[in-house]
Amino acid sequence: MTLSQAEFNELLEIITSRTGIIPRASHRDGIKLYVEKQLTALDISYKKYVARLLTESDAFMELVNESTVNETYFFREARQFEFVKNKLFPLWQASFGAKPIKMWSAACSYGEEAYSLAILARSCFMKAEITASDINTNVLAHCQRGRFRSASLRHTDGVSFQHLITPFIQNDGYILFDEQTRAMISTRCLNLAELDSPLMEARLPRGQNIVFLRNVFIYFAPELRARILRTITEKCLMDGGYLFVSMSEIAQIDNSLMPNGLEKLVDGNVFYFHKKMEK
Repeated sequence: MTLSQAEFNELLEIITSRTGIIPRASHRDGIKLYVEKQLTALDISYKKYVARLLTESDAFMELVNESTVNETYFFREARQFEFVKNKLFPLWQASFGAKPIKMWSAACSYGEEAYSLAILARSCFMKAEITASDINTNVLAHCQRGRFRSASLRHTDGVSFQHLITPFIQNDGYILFDEQTRAMISTRCLNLAELDSPLMEARLPRGQNIVFLRNVFIYFAPELRARILRTITEKCLMDGGYLFVSMSEIAQIDNSLMPNGLEKLVDGNVFYFHKKMEK
């Protein structure tokens, strides 16, 4: 079965209204093909498929899983990890010693970012509690397993940290993290578009010292970006906590989106956000 342009536009609106995600042009063909295959496999009309999306959470989640882009790799944008290692970890150790630092990978995809934080903390002899969240349930299951293809290592970025991954490379070329590293990471299915919903109150990762929210704002409208930043600042970040977005997204966050209490700072060539201490 083939979707009309009007039908496909309606599907995109459903995705955006319920997740905040505005699928990029480069990914829309894949979404359309997936839905057309579903209509054929299920032998149902477009209207019945939409009704199913609106009433069956599993059906909608399958569509979401097909609609999200999940390309990442270990120690992506290495300058930010260098800043965490050389500036933030020493500050934490000086102030809190052996107390675990809380870090949240807020759009974790398959988990490379969360595991990068975990092994970085271990290399600095630090205890860490890491939350890895995503709206895509498939990638969260992958993250829990802690097994990655060699393609998760790149030769153009993050190379200075790859010696931390070497001990986990198996004979078959896969990367498999040990139980101690996996135990540092807990996964959570979270829809960033619903962070400020009353229904999410009990599920928010609170008391976070470092939040990585990278390569996701490009899919959200400015109003939603502002809501997410406000909720993370007010309910998730500890006073004095740090928030990182990707370097390409920094320019998209101007003063009109910044909540009270959050300031944009720069250290050399690394931009980041800092939650001011309450007086």
